[in-house]
Amino acid sequence: MMKDQHRWRQELAGIAFTFTDRGSAGTVYWQHRKELRLLAGARLTPDPQLNKDGSLNYSAKFAKSLRAEYADKIADGVTTEDIIFPSPNELGIFLRFGGENTWLSLKDKDGKTLHAWSVVE
Repeated sequence: MMKDQHRWRQELAGIAFTFTDRGSAGTVYWQHRKELRLLAGARLTPDPQLNKDGSLNYSAKFAKSLRAEYADKIADGVTTEDIIFPSPNELGIFLRFGGENTWLSLKDKDGKTLHAWSVVE
């Protein structure tokens, strides 16, 4: 079984995708191949995802470093400026304070996922 391959296409640049998961929410535009713009006003999940033993999981540790990097663009758990991310998964980890598959969490106004828009068959 082959793994899905995702590709950016010009038609994606004009589509607003929404992200809602684990209490986080935001609007995203995939504007260039390695540029996803998270619009100001996005709400971040306040609590990290943990391992069964209560320790931070790998993606939550990464999210913690991302949030520190963009701390000047966050106030009270909400982004105050647009932020550019190089991949959908990095964006999702930042928003939900840990990770699952962001390709399935970003949806257009009709509910079509970013995965469905970008997969190459």
